[in-house]
Amino acid sequence: MSKSLQDADRDAKKLVANWTTGAALTGWIPGSAFFLTAADTAMIHQVANAYGVNAFDMDHLLSTLSGAVGSAIAGGVIAEVVGAIPLVGWAVKSAAMAAKAKVIGEAVIKYFRERSQLPDAKITIPMEALDDSAIPSKQKTDIAVEEDDD
Repeated sequence: MSKSLQDADRDAKKLVANWTTGAALTGWIPGSAFFLTAADTAMIHQVANAYGVNAFDMDHLLSTLSGAVGSAIAGGVIAEVVGAIPLVGWAVKSAAMAAKAKVIGEAVIKYFRERSQLPDAKITIPMEALDDSAIPSKQKTDIAVEEDDD
């Protein structure tokens, strides 16, 4: 059985969830903005693969680089502003890095889904194609009902 668009959706959502969890767990580490930018780039590439799209043709390479640059800018701002505050700032930084990964992931899912050549597994059957023999007839069923003698 070949892969469908719905299979790719499921795979891509799982990938984004995994990368988001990774960012949440490691975002508090000093300097994590640098390796999480690389992680976001890897996530973009994996989502492209899930949809059967070559992420390294010129158009898709530009989208991958745009995602990486956006990730680096957002990650740098988050790290500089929030990461300087011990404990509470580190927790906020982890949550913000996870949110950043999720936003980027959802955007690339939409981007690569629109460009995917995978078949849509949803089947639409026009009502005209159905004849009366395909629809089961209603059957009578006798149901016993007891009456109260109040």
